[in-house]
Amino acid sequence: YLGWGTMFLDVDNDGWPDLLLVNGHVYPEVDSQHLGSSYKEPRILFHNNGDGTYSDISALAGSGITTAASSRGMAVGDLWNDGRMSAVINNMNAAPSLLANQVKSTNHWIAIHTVGTKSNRDGIGARIRVKAGSRILVDEVRSGSSYISNSDMRVHFGLGKADKIEWVEIRWPTGLIEQFNNLGVDQVHTLREGSGNPAEPDTKRSQQ
Repeated sequence: YLGWGTMFLDVDNDGWPDLLLVNGHVYPEVDSQHLGSSYKEPRILFHNNGDGTYSDISALAGSGITTAASSRGMAVGDLWNDGRMSAVINNMNAAPSLLANQVKSTNHWIAIHTVGTKSNRDGIGARIRVKAGSRILVDEVRSGSSYISNSDMRVHFGLGKADKIEWVEIRWPTGLIEQFNNLGVDQVHTLREGSGNPAEPDTKRSQQ
């Protein structure tokens, strides 16, 4: 495979990010060389087993994964604000592919839209921690993703069966650390820099 996009996204909201890869060879002529490679290649979806291992579930994921294409870049996001992460893939000399997430799950989720005031407007670089149940989930606000692509900058967390969030902590690019409480699950929350409760760095918690 020749990869053009690799993204983590929690397709079933179990709290363990899965891995999606899009591929495609550079030269169409490779098809005539019989070298074991092809110009159009299928995508690959790995399911996170939650124990440090992944399982290739591409064959079970539908034609959007198994259909071969020569792809160039991918963006992921919650396109319908329903908690299900989907993907948009650009293809060479063809229409883009929309991989709409149709996984049916009772797992919960939360998405955080950061708004910087003293930091940059989008909060790019902010580190977010979510305490739900017995776990602390960690992610960052990022700009850019794969080749000539930019994903949804709202940060999505699958929560599994946890139906309550104890707290959300944001370390902004300015160094300000804030904690936000009383946030409901299965919602997109807009959190503005300076509107939370000031929090001090906790060495013990930061190692979790």
